[in-house]
Amino acid sequence: MKGIISTLFFVGIISIAANAASKPSPMRGWKVSKVLDAYVKSVSAGESQLVEHLFTDDLEYYVNDRAERHSKKEIIKFLKSIKGHTYDCETAYSVLDETTTNCLAKMTMRFQTFTRTDYIYLSSTDEGWKVCKILVGNG
Repeated sequence: MKGIISTLFFVGIISIAANAASKPSPMRGWKVSKVLDAYVKSVSAGESQLVEHLFTDDLEYYVNDRAERHSKKEIIKFLKSIKGHTYDCETAYSVLDETTTNCLAKMTMRFQTFTRTDYIYLSSTDEGWKVCKILVGNG
């Protein structure tokens, strides 16, 4: 009897762990436009709820005019730090090219004295569309 109870307990623990590890992405099934909306809102309006799901693990983030490169971890930390902060700018994006596996989009943030432009590359993954590369510049 003890052996059966121990076995059931062990199987139960493994099932709980397996279900926790295979938790589906909340962005699975999203179209490119919805993922881009989430990115734009995280950058311009401080909406950081989904930032941990927006990016591929090997995200490349470059700031053009300063030759800076940042990792996924750094970008997520930054976006969480501006949670709730809304920039005083006009924001828009457009999809420049899209296939079934890749997408290139352009986001502009027009401030009073300058314009920030992000070129955003997305890839279709097993967890849905994710941002894999961002090039940030002015102009």
